[in-house]
Amino acid sequence: MRKAIFIFIAIVLMATCIDWIRSCNGLKSHREFFGRELTYADMCEYKDADYDYVVRVPSFFTAKPDSLQEEKGRMRFEYGDQWISVVIESHVMHNNGQSLKDGMDSLAQVLHAIDRKLGSDYFVLSGPQYENGRSSESHQACLNGRVVSDEGETNGSLIEGYSYYTKVVANQKLWFVYTMIYPDDYKDVLSRLFKEIDNWQVF
Repeated sequence: MRKAIFIFIAIVLMATCIDWIRSCNGLKSHREFFGRELTYADMCEYKDADYDYVVRVPSFFTAKPDSLQEEKGRMRFEYGDQWISVVIESHVMHNNGQSLKDGMDSLAQVLHAIDRKLGSDYFVLSGPQYENGRSSESHQACLNGRVVSDEGETNGSLIEGYSYYTKVVANQKLWFVYTMIYPDDYKDVLSRLFKEIDNWQVF
């Protein structure tokens, strides 16, 4: 009788272990989970009240209302958990006569851009993310022709494992900026947001 009970318990334990192993194998990594959530998420539109431009962000990103009050034309959205942080932000700069290419070259230097692309009314920059290196004040300083020190705010400290992707669209004397800051390990699952930025039109 005892032997039969022992065999029964052993069979139950083995079945439980097999189910546990199967469930572990079925679990997706956080990167895969995030990528799936992003793929099927609704895109919400946000319209800036000052300049009437629109950005679209995934529905599970959180709008930061405090950022809207810092300066006209600025919006910021974030997703963060214990593994990653992804930031989408936009703002408006005043262009005081710089050509699109000169503005691109100036910002590329300040932002440590590795890649750049110049279009007919826009340019795209990307590179490693630096702390305090993405403020709209430093962008505006470049467009105003002010020299930024190598030890100034625009350089800051390198944030390991994070990069930025920025599109700047020119519209008369205003330049509209749309940026994503993201972890490098998640780049391949962020293709939807890269495409969103690439296709962004101000008006």
